[in-house]
Amino acid sequence: MRFDGRLISGVGIFASVVETGSFVRTSEVVGLTTSGVSRAIGRLEERLGVRLFHRSPRGITVTEDGRRFYDQALPLIERLAQSADEMRACGQDAVGTLRVHADSASSSHFLIPALRDFMEAYPRVDVQLEVRERPSDLTSDPCDLAVHLGDAEWAGLVGEHLFDSPMIVCASPSYADDRGTPTTPQELSAPPHMCLVDLKGVGRRNPHWVFRLDYEKVVVEGERRLTCSTPMTAFAAALGGMGIARLPKFLVEESLATGRLVRFLDGWHAGLTSASIYRPMGAALTPRTRAFADFLRMRVREMGHSNHRTRAITPAVIADPVAA
Repeated sequence: MRFDGRLISGVGIFASVVETGSFVRTSEVVGLTTSGVSRAIGRLEERLGVRLFHRSPRGITVTEDGRRFYDQALPLIERLAQSADEMRACGQDAVGTLRVHADSASSSHFLIPALRDFMEAYPRVDVQLEVRERPSDLTSDPCDLAVHLGDAEWAGLVGEHLFDSPMIVCASPSYADDRGTPTTPQELSAPPHMCLVDLKGVGRRNPHWVFRLDYEKVVVEGERRLTCSTPMTAFAAALGGMGIARLPKFLVEESLATGRLVRFLDGWHAGLTSASIYRPMGAALTPRTRAFADFLRMRVREMGHSNHRTRAITPAVIADPVAA
């Protein structure tokens, strides 16, 4: 038999008649008139080619064919109702798979610590976290949210500033023992000091370090033999005693506290880096996406990160706050 979409409606009415034993009571359940229920059953019998009910002045009784059809159709009706309930739940609750892209620094020192609490709070959400140092094309490689340091130049994305993190100038204790401790930014421009320049952190078009003290501004292009493409690479090199790095506070604060790194030029302001959260422009926020974004905002407040810029970030290129 060729499928007719109206068949589903007829089957639902038929099942209700079997369960109530009356066209009148079924009309109250499904919101049709009694004659409307009778016509629906007549159309269903015509499509199936069998009589489903015996009709008499005393009432109706289900036929053998009707009983067999009911027994076969009931599990399908119940499964359809269950699917509808699950879809309604998905529309109201945080469930399903959340796809997140993030750079390695944000992943290891911000997202991973937060994900444990998030996944405990939302046990029906699974997370796919992919590390992406550079922006990707979300039309061919989609995700629900992306968290990145600096200003990602992503067409078709809308972003929200999440927090600012001060930049810290630091190196390993072994480096300080071998090469000494700089007391002014100008000392970084010449031997014996070596600077580990993170191109992602300072901007590929301006690989300089900018320092401020009161009204004084110093721009430094330090002596460097190792240029790093990510903050995590510069972080690892600094831990290995290979030079002086300028890194986000949230990335190095544990190493500073444990003595694996020492801070230089403490009195100078070495700039800020920002973390932002991005989503595809025009995409509807699912409950799981909204829940994760809200959770990250709450985590930022708990961690005490500054968030002075609360406006939404447009997809246009944003000026580097460090180089400004």
